[in-house]
Parts: sequence; structure tokens; C-alpha cells
Amino acid sequence: MKKIFILFVASLALLTSCSQDKLNDKSIFEDVADTTGCNKEFEEWLYINYVKPYNAVVQYQLPDGSTEMDYNLVPVSLTAAKKTAYAVKYLWMDVYKTKVDCTFVQSYTPRLFNLIGSPAIDAAQGTMTLGVAEGGVKITLYYMNYIDYTDMAWMNTYIFHVMHHEFSHILHQAKTFPSDYDQISAGNYDSEGWQYHTDEEAYSLGFVTPYSMKEAHEDFVEVISSYITDTRETWEARGFIMKEDHTGIEDIKTDMYPQGTPIINQKITMAKDWLREKFGYELDSIRAEVQRRQDALAENPDTIYHYCKVPVLK
Repeated sequence: MKKIFILFVASLALLTSCSQDKLNDKSIFEDVADTTGCNKEFEEWLYINYVKPYNAVVQYQLPDGSTEMDYNLVPVSLTAAKKTAYAVKYLWMDVYKTKVDCTFVQSYTPRLFNLIGSPAIDAAQGTMTLGVAEGGVKITLYYMNYIDYTDMAWMNTYIFHVMHHEFSHILHQAKTFPSDYDQISAGNYDSEGWQYHTDEEAYSLGFVTPYSMKEAHEDFVEVISSYITDTRETWEARGFIMKEDHTGIEDIKTDMYPQGTPIINQKITMAKDWLREKFGYELDSIRAEVQRRQDALAENPDTIYHYCKVPVLK
């Protein structure tokens, strides 16, 4: 279970080119290129792959004030930090760069990826925070010391579902959220008790996860994130039959959730139309590329290292 806190502030100025030789303005993170000690090669890799093209930095040393002080947290290990940074490039950042364009990533990507080794658990609420986005500028990912390239379900739960969820928040806060979406499941949201609903209760009402039941904005981004990251097998394990061309859920009356299926399809269609109209971004194209990369990783867990041109870590 999870809760994700979102704030929003004014957008940063847009970068206009992916080509490094055209990005000569001084970065706000320029000092990370001054690398010494045992992290030198990793810091140089981060500088080339995050700072120069996207003016973004990966923070992994748990400085004071970088996280919520209500949790007892453990820093991410250097090995886990490397694995996370490589995975985010391969399965998230470069997907958008490839299928939309580099200026889209430059315009909307967070400027700070904050990595924490342990989970953030709120025992009183019975929830675990998987990620926190602050102002569209910073994303914190917890539980990264357990990253495992051979477990794509874990990777999606703790990294990529969170990343696509938070990124979709950034997008709908940048451009007008489709107001008609609020009415699709009006009356079924449960802002205070969403965590007490089962998956089956959520599906039967047309929600892709119990967290979707919190409110309409969370519902919207959960639909986008689930649609991108979840495999055909994951959808069908829930009782929804993915169409042969993977472009939505079969609206059939013989599935496990005949009332929930058309509602989820309506939400997916509205998300696709909005992303295409506002950002020129094809949701099915993003999904297809993510699924292709996930399949390649499942076939060979070292795929990420070869892609990122770094030594294999064990």
C-alpha cells in the first residue's frame, strides 16, 4: 500500500536541445562533475547521463533535510544507487526521450532523484510510502537497497509504477486536467479509507488499484501508470482481458468484473486522448516501448548494463 504526496510550484525554464554541445549554460548541478574518491566513475556517468542532457541529479548520500523526518530511514548503498540510476535511465527516462522527444523530457522531468535504501512505513496509518514528488522538481524513491533486475514485478511496484505515477502528476499539474474525468467514478472515491479496500473491490468498481479510490487525480495517474507498466499477464491475473493489439481491455461480459471493465476502458481512453492533445504523447507507444524493454530485461538481466555501457554489478 502507499500514499504519495504531491506539491506543485512554478515550472523550471525549458531546455531546448538534446545535443550536449548546445547545452553550454552553467548547470545548477555543475559541481557534481568535480569527482574524487571511490565514486568518481559513477559520478562522471551521472554527469554525462543526467546532469548534462537534463539538468538533473541523482542524490544518494542521504543529506540532512532531504527526506521526511518522521521516518527511520537507511541510506541507499552505492551498489543499489548505481542499479537504480541505470534502471531509471533504461526503463523510464530514455523511453520518453525515444518515443516523445528529448525536449519533452527536458521540460517535465524532475531535477532531483532522491534515493533512500529503506522503506518509509507509517504504522499508525497502515501505509508505506513508495515515492514522494515535490513541486515537480524532486522525486524520492524508497526501498532501493532491495532492487533486483530479475524481479520485474518488484521493479514496477517500487520504482516504475511510482515514476510514471508521479510524472503523470507533473503533466496534469502543468496542463489542464480533463474535468469530465471527475464524474466517471463520482460517489465511489474514499479519501480516508482507500487502504482498507481489497484489489477485487477496486476492480469491480472500475479502479485499477485501491489507491485509485483516494480521489480523481490519483485515479487518473494510477490508470496511466498501470497501463504503461503492467504486463498482459498482470492485467489478466486481475481478471481483465487485454486486447490482442494491447490497446485496452476487452469489454466483454464474461470476465470477472463486467461492471469494472468498461469503466477502466473509459478512463484509459480519456487519458490517451488528453496526453495526445496536450503533449503529443501516444500512451500506447510508451506502453509498447516499456513492455519491449521489460521483456529484454527478463530475457537477460545484464541488458541494463550493456545499454548504459557500465560494468556488470552483482
